[in-house]
Amino acid sequence: MESVLGVGEICMRTLRKYIITDTLIGIASVLGLFVALFFIFDLVQAISDGGQSSAGVGVAAFQSALEIPSWIYELVPLSALTGSLIALARFSANSEYVVMRSSGMSLRNLALSLSVVALIVSCLTLMVGELMVPTAQKMLQTINVKSEADQQVIAQTFRSGHWIKDRDRIINITKLTKDFELSGILIFELNASDRAVKRIIKASSGSIKEERWNLRDIHVTEIYSDRLVRSERSTMNLNTLINSQILNSLLIGESNLTYLELESYIDHLEANGESVYRYKSVQWSKIGHLITVFLLILIAPTFIGFEGRGRHVGFWVFIGTVSGVGLYFMSQLLKSIGTIGRWHPVTYTFFPILLILILAYWFVINREKR
Repeated sequence: MESVLGVGEICMRTLRKYIITDTLIGIASVLGLFVALFFIFDLVQAISDGGQSSAGVGVAAFQSALEIPSWIYELVPLSALTGSLIALARFSANSEYVVMRSSGMSLRNLALSLSVVALIVSCLTLMVGELMVPTAQKMLQTINVKSEADQQVIAQTFRSGHWIKDRDRIINITKLTKDFELSGILIFELNASDRAVKRIIKASSGSIKEERWNLRDIHVTEIYSDRLVRSERSTMNLNTLINSQILNSLLIGESNLTYLELESYIDHLEANGESVYRYKSVQWSKIGHLITVFLLILIAPTFIGFEGRGRHVGFWVFIGTVSGVGLYFMSQLLKSIGTIGRWHPVTYTFFPILLILILAYWFVINREKR
């Protein structure tokens, strides 16, 4: 009896390994195909745009390559569902699932095997989103193909530059380099009582070291009720909460920040009494993204009947893929509506997930009745 149980356990392990391996290969293949297509399209567009500048094909290819982590992160949910469907559909079409069930594999064992796949893919998605995407985007910001003189410039938002609030200061920065060298700095210092401007500091350049700015070539204007006092200084040290990490948050955009970077920037905004809704929304979106990846793999068996009739397999793969695409567009639509209506981010993050779970449950119940 013990030997029979031992053989059965070995058989289950072999089946689990087979299911996990084939499903991961299916997901990786679909994801690789999607990313390759995006890379080719983006490379063609980059070469076309770069034709008017001095940039070569190598620079365009490097720029497109730096976008790959972002594409991977965005395409993982759809690739996870489609790859899982293809793997399970092959099991059904080749009657392998019938053999698995005859060998003693239950639906619970199938769910456990897919849970391992979902956990692996979710962890890899987390690594890509929290490590690779921010790093690649920061590198991408250092590339400027317009002119060699401005090659180091990575931030020049609007004509007037970046506007930042720092407690009782409003700071404007015209240009910022990858080494955090500043130029075109304008600082308005406000009274704590009536919020009127009490001093204007204008500096031609400066640098950032931790939470201290070293300004150079400074012109200071003191504003009093009855007069203005102007002075000039060669250097000035300015203590501020705006460090290099916060400036990074401004450069690469909230969607490309890590969860911890978002948390740090939210703390800074809250300390300055500014709205944090948009950044909280991105935080919840990151959580919802991982949960979506996990659940889409688990519900893949819902769309595959396992009846062993190959003529139905393609249809259910198509239905599952369309459901995944529909989930993505619904999430984006609800996010836009929720942002406008100032809904709590939890509502429009998890509603599409809850809906697809209800539909999956409905499919399962109807199949069981048949």
